[in-house]
Amino acid sequence: MKYFVKKTAVLFFCVAVFLISCGKKEKDTSHLNIAVSSYVPYTFAKSVLGDAANLTLLIPPGTEAHAFEPTPKTIKELKRSQIFFYISNTLEPWAQKLDKNAVMLAENLPQVLPQDPHVWMSFDNAEVMTQNLANYIIKIRPDLEIKIKQNLFAFSQEMESLKYLYSNILPTCQNRTIYHIGHLAFGYIARDYNLKFEALFSADMGQEPSAKEIAELVKAIKENKVKYIFSEEQLNPALALTISEETGAEILMLNTIEGISKQDFSEGKTYQALMLENLKNLAVGLECKRQ
Repeated sequence: MKYFVKKTAVLFFCVAVFLISCGKKEKDTSHLNIAVSSYVPYTFAKSVLGDAANLTLLIPPGTEAHAFEPTPKTIKELKRSQIFFYISNTLEPWAQKLDKNAVMLAENLPQVLPQDPHVWMSFDNAEVMTQNLANYIIKIRPDLEIKIKQNLFAFSQEMESLKYLYSNILPTCQNRTIYHIGHLAFGYIARDYNLKFEALFSADMGQEPSAKEIAELVKAIKENKVKYIFSEEQLNPALALTISEETGAEILMLNTIEGISKQDFSEGKTYQALMLENLKNLAVGLECKRQ
């Protein structure tokens, strides 16, 4: 009888230890709650983590990123998150004011243009930013390391494919100037593929173009017999439409990715997909031989 009691006690002890260890394992592999400033870190985190995290996008779809101001709702969403990723202090000066432990992704980038803070428009920078995000997650969740490294490899392969397409298509373009009725957001593409970039607005959209600047751009479009001009979905289309009517040039869209339309967000469009769309429109607008 005593033997039976001892054996039963040992059995119950083993079961208890098993249940406790299972409980710990379940806790370790629970979803992360991550807040991100804009769509750029959102799509990078999605590529790296897949369904291992609940992501909260602080700048809502359909909102102009440069005009964003944090609200009480923003602060509430941050408090529910374990980690907050943002791009840089230049683009989001409000980020560290809201969360001193916020993690900046634009660290140790191989390519930086002082006049253009849209660093993710370089594929090399995009890879480093994604690696920075991954490294941070692996430190606090080593159980996700294998999955994250697999996803990072797939992301890197996609970057190589995009670089190959851009470097094979853009050099064949008859026109070398991007006339952009938007802001200074595509300097990296222009530099990397030997294009000229004429933007009507400054990098942060903080300064409206003067009547003289608009007139000079219209004159250049007419003199160079430009068939296509570019704009952005998040901008008021009135100015681009006016210039289009005055010059006869057709409007094509380029996506900065920092802000995204509600439709693109609902469709789950990735950085990779949006950069491919940008290439397609550039190929048409610059009259490239390979499309």
